[in-house]
Amino acid sequence: MNQRVTVLLPTFNRAGLIGETLDSLLGQTRLPDEIIVIDDGSEDATPEVLAGYGERITVLRKQNAGKAAALNDGLARARGDLIWINDDDDLILPETCARLAGALEADPGLDFCAGRHEDFEVNPKTGGRDHRAPGYWRPSQPDEIFPDLLEGCHIFQPGLMVRRAVYDRVGPFRTDLTRSQDYEMILRIARHHRGRVLPELAFLHREHKGARGSAGERFAAQQNADRWKVFNHRIFSALLADLDDAELFDPVQWQGTAPEARPRLAAIKRGCVMARQRMWIEALPTWRDAVLRDTGPFSPAEIALLHRSTTSPLGAPELFDDPAVRLALRDLSRCGPRGQQILRVLQRSTRWQLRRALQRREWLQSARIMRFLIPFS
Repeated sequence: MNQRVTVLLPTFNRAGLIGETLDSLLGQTRLPDEIIVIDDGSEDATPEVLAGYGERITVLRKQNAGKAAALNDGLARARGDLIWINDDDDLILPETCARLAGALEADPGLDFCAGRHEDFEVNPKTGGRDHRAPGYWRPSQPDEIFPDLLEGCHIFQPGLMVRRAVYDRVGPFRTDLTRSQDYEMILRIARHHRGRVLPELAFLHREHKGARGSAGERFAAQQNADRWKVFNHRIFSALLADLDDAELFDPVQWQGTAPEARPRLAAIKRGCVMARQRMWIEALPTWRDAVLRDTGPFSPAEIALLHRSTTSPLGAPELFDDPAVRLALRDLSRCGPRGQQILRVLQRSTRWQLRRALQRREWLQSARIMRFLIPFS
């Protein structure tokens, strides 16, 4: 049975980009039943651009209060059975609505459905699009979605369709988060609901140098990673404290691990999640305690987790620059062979960053990384 699809599109000062996004939504092979644009107090020509779309869209104009509040207002107004949230600067591929809605209609037990994305930016010389793979992507099977999300956000809202009943159950977007509110929401959804990740490309994620944030908290594009770090720390400090060890893994991996090996594997995974969120000062003591309790050889799964710890799209500058992290690394290296092995794995997995810094002639960054690669004593 066909279900109604509501698009929610929050926007703030995107007059130069939102038209392309709306055109891509209105060019879907299956048109959404309603498109609600929540104009969060734009001060540029955004209202005039939106007016040009007439009755094809519904515009809610409100005083600026941030993206989370705008989405909560949109959810209160939405009439659809399926909610599809979009960003105001991305491009949606024509078959996306049909694919996402079709998967949910075909399987009543499916709570959400997601598709892949590619990053792109407009080439200033040619005006064409330069495409590249996303910084983090996993072709997650249903039981892997939440464990994979813990290591990074690979499900973005323009590629995600969710049953309205799910949003009703999990509650509103958190207005205390002015960044990462969409990441926190998909974590909340995926933890307790059944989803599916489709192999098809759903949208193109635009990279650009425009300002981000609400009217009272604007910041430049190059500050993105630092902003994400702040709010992801808040999200993951609470989330990891609430998670049982089994929730960190898909059931097949967890059940396939010997019971006596599970505590250390879980501690290694917790440290990996922390490190990938740039919470190194929390990750290193977690690993230290784990190897002091269990000094046996690491499994391939544990080595893989340690290796992935330095490969976050957010980077790992604390490894090279933070004196407190360096002291924790030295402490870890003195915890016997397993502590020293962790350090060696981390050092091996950061060599690519040194190669990249040298290629870019970033001499100061190269020196910082080389200092980290020198054996600790």
